[in-house]
Amino acid sequence: MYREFKEESKLEFIAHHPGDPQIPVVSEGENMVFKYTYVHEEDENIADDELSEIFYLEMPKCLNSFTYNSTNEGENGTINVAYRKSCYCGFSEYTLEKAIVSASKTDDNHWQISFDVIFKDENGQEYPLKDSGKYTLNTDEYF
Repeated sequence: MYREFKEESKLEFIAHHPGDPQIPVVSEGENMVFKYTYVHEEDENIADDELSEIFYLEMPKCLNSFTYNSTNEGENGTINVAYRKSCYCGFSEYTLEKAIVSASKTDDNHWQISFDVIFKDENGQEYPLKDSGKYTLNTDEYF
């Protein structure tokens, strides 16, 4: 698994053609984007079974901590998150069903983030993802 964040960035959604699923992309902006990547174990007996799940979280760069709980409506601000699967399975669009997120800055290069999220695809299939760990500043061009 990989945990990283990028400063001076934002989370956007693009579609290659009208009617195509919206795909999350990270571009230059004024916020921070955190990215969690979970790489599933491969089965050497199955060709093209590679699967990674990616969770994105965008936050204003001026914050030192952040909490969000979708089950407590009215107590939260807005949250900009996205889920994506990287596999030989085509693109789908996912909507957020549930999110519990807490984040706190530990120093200029690290954040401690916990999340428990559920996204749903256009067919109603749910995709839960949960993690807690330290995110490190990514200074590379590739994110």
